[in-house]
Amino acid sequence: MPAVSKAQQKFFGIVRAIQKGEMAPTTPETAKAAVDMKKSDVKKFASTKHKGLPEKKKISEKIDLTDRKQMRRIVDAEKRHKEQDKRMKFGKFYDKAKEARDRLRPGEVKKWDKEKGRFVSNKE
Repeated sequence: MPAVSKAQQKFFGIVRAIQKGEMAPTTPETAKAAVDMKKSDVKKFASTKHKGLPEKKKISEKIDLTDRKQMRRIVDAEKRHKEQDKRMKFGKFYDKAKEARDRLRPGEVKKWDKEKGRFVSNKE
């Protein structure tokens, strides 16, 4: 059972050191793994070479395009994240910030610039 990523190999290296008594448990996860797992299994994971291993294993989620419930969940999540991104960018005053961008400031005059093809402010 070789490790599937560098992170997993490092984790089991720490667990092996704890089992040997060379090191004290650093986290509850390492302490639990050191107690629960066999020394031979931990040794197999820890002795995996790093060459060719990813830093962290990527988890790919299979999306079934025919499943209506799953597609609805994905669309709802995207919509929710889009709204949250707006809030994070502008705070809860997103609509007011949008209006303020178009509003004239005191002493500002916008004139049409033929070369640029848009209105240009005298404050720019």
